[in-house]
Amino acid sequence: MSAVAVTRVGKVGVIRVDAPPVNAISQAVRQGLWDAFQTVSDDQQIAVAVLICAGRTFMAGADASELGKPPVPPHLNDLVSFIESCPKPVVAAIHGQALGGGLEIALACSHRIATAQARFGLPEVNLGFVPGAGGTQRLPRLIGVEPALEMAVEGKPVSAQKALGTGLINAIVQDLEPDAVGFATDLIGVDPAQFRLNQPIATESFDAGVFDQWRAICAKRKRGLDAPLAVIDAVQAATGPDFQAGLEKERALSLGLRKSPQSTALRHIFFAERATYKVDGLDLAQAEDLSSVAVIGAGTMGAGIAQVFAAQDIPVILVEISDQAAQAGLDRIRGNLKQAVKRGRMDAARADAVLARVAPTTDYEALASVDLVIEAAVEDMAIKKRIFARLDQVCHPGAILATNTSYLDINEIAAATSRPDRVAGLHFFSPAQIMKLVEIIRTDRTDSAVTATLAAMMKKLGKIGVIAGVCHGFIGNRMYQVYQREAGLLMLECGSPEPVDAALRQFGMAMGPFQVLDLSGIDIGYLMRKALPDGAVHPHAFRVHDRLVEMERKGRKTQAGFYRYDGDGPALDETVLGLIAEVAEKAGIAPRALSAQEITDRCMRVLRDEGDAILSERIAAKRGDIDVVFVNGYGFPRHKGGPMFHAAGLNGDRGLHSSQRVDNTMPETPGDLRCKLT
Repeated sequence: MSAVAVTRVGKVGVIRVDAPPVNAISQAVRQGLWDAFQTVSDDQQIAVAVLICAGRTFMAGADASELGKPPVPPHLNDLVSFIESCPKPVVAAIHGQALGGGLEIALACSHRIATAQARFGLPEVNLGFVPGAGGTQRLPRLIGVEPALEMAVEGKPVSAQKALGTGLINAIVQDLEPDAVGFATDLIGVDPAQFRLNQPIATESFDAGVFDQWRAICAKRKRGLDAPLAVIDAVQAATGPDFQAGLEKERALSLGLRKSPQSTALRHIFFAERATYKVDGLDLAQAEDLSSVAVIGAGTMGAGIAQVFAAQDIPVILVEISDQAAQAGLDRIRGNLKQAVKRGRMDAARADAVLARVAPTTDYEALASVDLVIEAAVEDMAIKKRIFARLDQVCHPGAILATNTSYLDINEIAAATSRPDRVAGLHFFSPAQIMKLVEIIRTDRTDSAVTATLAAMMKKLGKIGVIAGVCHGFIGNRMYQVYQREAGLLMLECGSPEPVDAALRQFGMAMGPFQVLDLSGIDIGYLMRKALPDGAVHPHAFRVHDRLVEMERKGRKTQAGFYRYDGDGPALDETVLGLIAEVAEKAGIAPRALSAQEITDRCMRVLRDEGDAILSERIAAKRGDIDVVFVNGYGFPRHKGGPMFHAAGLNGDRGLHSSQRVDNTMPETPGDLRCKLT
């Protein structure tokens, strides 16, 4: 069966793309479209055409699996030009998403209509390159230079409502195909040449300084990234007098970046995120239905988790030890939602609806019929075991009991119940309502259907779920602990936290390791280390950390940690420098100057070695999973692909570590890189 077919409704030729699951623009689709438009052009009975897609979406982008491979014609840029030259009006009828090459094809049509839920974007920048089929040339001619810069540089999809406001689409419709046919019928006899987006842009329509303004924005917000600056260059080329020269400039920039180290790394992490559920023994078809959820603990984490479920229209029971504590949890959710409304992420009515789905209680008996319970109490094994024993008594036999612990032994927690096969871990990262990463921990006895159910639920919630086994810290915090251990030793050698923080920021980490500890609270790691057996912690690496906590210097929350926070920003403190010197002397560590390269190399080496150990112990299924955790949970630079990918490149064996491809969809915008130890 052909991926593209042409039918006729009166004088309207309907070109239908049917290439599930997302109508990616593969070679077969490109060839099918070329043949279809040739048919429309030649058929005298067709006066106008509609381009529409079957399934759940319009063309959601190019076939990313073809990136880096020898191109097979027809090439997308040639196809777009061919569509644009069609002698008859063409209406792109869009539902779902028109992303990347899909939007470039839509821009080649004379008109565009869409359903209210449709979204539009040029996300290529998120894969480290520039659109290559005229997207940066036609888009500014249609909607203006500044809106086009925002779409192409940020890589974020825009709604149909915004697209209508900028002129990207001509209309929003309800019944897509019949409305598209009617819209097209009204265009019979119209000359499509007047709608082609190949004419010069009037210089008075934009501020010539806008390009330097966007370059300054990228220098701050997209530090170290090549693609955003190249996109700005491409859009600027669209303001020249020669359309063809602009296309050639865009194409050269696109091809030049596609094989760059940054684009290679970004594609790796893109595919790795989509391969996290490719794990032996995991079959999402086994997933059970979950219609109700309870969260134990209404602190910052518990409230955030409850909000995540409520935002997906899943009722949540929020359990606390007192009415006052339960109400405080509800207030935390209310505050989070107010911030979301303030930032334009949702309207007030939606926020009220989300809050209404959270029912606070102090009565465990209210959990008798819930399908999933997530415990988010303090990191204390005795407390968690008591909670799970109680849950085992009140919850129905099929309920799944999950803990949000970030490092405790879930096998031991599961043993406090009569249903260890229904116990697992769900390690959300803070703030749970924003961070996309969740470690799904399967114990030695977790039933495969339970793991599948939790994985399917994380997908529904829009989270990136990574399957992990049980060990202290699982994947993320175990890796992060050795990273912080090496940073602690480096600090003793340097005599200060600042050179270590500066080197790792220069490498591309969102924050330096000691800045992170001050932000999240040095006492979190202190309490975790206290729970470890004697000899499990390096004798020197965390001595300064522990002494600071014992001095009530816990980080920003006490206005003092590794840095002092009583001025305009973090400042080095003589008290800390003296403490570092004292600990180093007692440890027999002589101070010396370290280069930023040596600091970075040592931190990356210990991450690689620990990652190899995690893989050998089968805590993680594959290298890509470790990269996904560290990129999405700990601020590792996305454009370096993650610690395992980065190390493989340094060793010259990167090809051995690539993740298995799962789908061929171009990506949407990745979430903000955040760096917080939970």
